[in-house]
Amino acid sequence: MKRVGGLIIVGIIILIPVLIAFYWHSKEFKYTELPVYSTDEMGEEVPYYIDSFSLIDQNGDVFTREDIGDKVYIANFFFASCPEVCPTINGHLKIASQKLENSTDVLFISHTVDPYNDTAAVLRAYADKFEVNDDQWKFLTGSKSTIYRLARDSYKAVIQAVPDTTDFIHSEKVMLIDKDFHVRGIYDGLDITDIMKMIEDARFLLKTYKDQEKDETKR
Repeated sequence: MKRVGGLIIVGIIILIPVLIAFYWHSKEFKYTELPVYSTDEMGEEVPYYIDSFSLIDQNGDVFTREDIGDKVYIANFFFASCPEVCPTINGHLKIASQKLENSTDVLFISHTVDPYNDTAAVLRAYADKFEVNDDQWKFLTGSKSTIYRLARDSYKAVIQAVPDTTDFIHSEKVMLIDKDFHVRGIYDGLDITDIMKMIEDARFLLKTYKDQEKDETKR
């Protein structure tokens, strides 16, 4: 009897990973579509659209929207002297970048909301703290008007200075952007569970593009 019980326990131990794998596999196939975020403009749904820009990365090089190439990307806003919130969010993004490091079609873009102080040299030092791969993660500075226009009009993110301080109110959200520069996901950068969901959404979005390419090849 003990032998039978032991075999049952061993069987359960072997079966659990199989069931978990089956669950995630089935979950993936039930995952059919990501939303396209939009605003209601006079009764018409207009998708968020990331406009063209020209900024400077952590190496002092010009970085434009066209340099994103044929990639999906993950975007957020921060400033280097931010004491708590930004390091937490970018720490979560570091985890995401590690989990997506084999996905060469995913780029991370972090825009400073304090471009006056966050020069390319400051961003270089900041990026080094997170040991980033420069080909995978860009920290951008440049014209304040360009950054704030992108935040307000493209990403729909709120940014404003806090009176009598050097702090800024800025969005804690992290956004997933597709190859057509539409926002496909918005996540709480302070919530690691939400960041894990973002990773899965990014993988799903990449899978969607690959499936489309396969279908076009068959035609």
